[in-house]
Amino acid sequence: MDLIVWSVTNLIGSLILPPGVFLLLIAIGLWHGRKRWGRWLAGASLVLFATMSLTAVGYLLAKPFEHNWPPINLASAKQLPKDQTIIVVLGGGRVPGALEHPDHETLAGASLRRSVYAGQLAQQTGLTLGVTGGKPPRGTHGEAVLMKNFIEKSLKLPVAVVEDQSFDTRQNANYMAKALGPKVRTVVLVTDVLHMPRAVRAFEAAGFTVVPAPMHFQASSPLNLTDVLPSVHGLEISTYAIREIGGGVWYRLRRMIPV
Repeated sequence: MDLIVWSVTNLIGSLILPPGVFLLLIAIGLWHGRKRWGRWLAGASLVLFATMSLTAVGYLLAKPFEHNWPPINLASAKQLPKDQTIIVVLGGGRVPGALEHPDHETLAGASLRRSVYAGQLAQQTGLTLGVTGGKPPRGTHGEAVLMKNFIEKSLKLPVAVVEDQSFDTRQNANYMAKALGPKVRTVVLVTDVLHMPRAVRAFEAAGFTVVPAPMHFQASSPLNLTDVLPSVHGLEISTYAIREIGGGVWYRLRRMIPV
């Protein structure tokens, strides 16, 4: 059932988020191109598509996240009780068709970045590590298993807890709560800064005290000429920000997480 929900959610997301929503609206507009409203719909959708593809616009959408969720205070993190606190890394995807690897799968860029940063935090704070992320269709290992293998083999750090059954952020939190038990109730949460608001709500709803450790800050980068031209990078940032804004609203509407 979780797999069906995950698949349907991703299908809907691909239609209501960029670039899918713009391509759909452009197609509808062109289909009714003989009518004025069809031409206007296609033209407006194309302009919005181009606008959302600007890195400068992506940075503008990301800035509120980065302002509200600053980097972790290492001095404070080092004071956390080590027997009641764990660093939890949220999976950020995997690549199931990576033929250069023995199992033909590897971590996606977001999972890799989060794993490296979490490893650095573990070294700096002395806290133990936990990883969470399931196995959507295709492939052999879940995100959590791949992250554990990378952290232990490449970073030479032990991973104490592996949760590899979850399919979304809410399940990340709930399943990790079951895996950790009642003793560990504080988590240093590692995920992208754009994803942090929704992740914090999920883990707080699961009963944790959350110490955010956001990463992958980009909006403070100085702009250059290419940032005001359409690009895949710009569309990626804009889409990520819109998805997280919409995800937070959806969580509230479904009352899955109290606010």
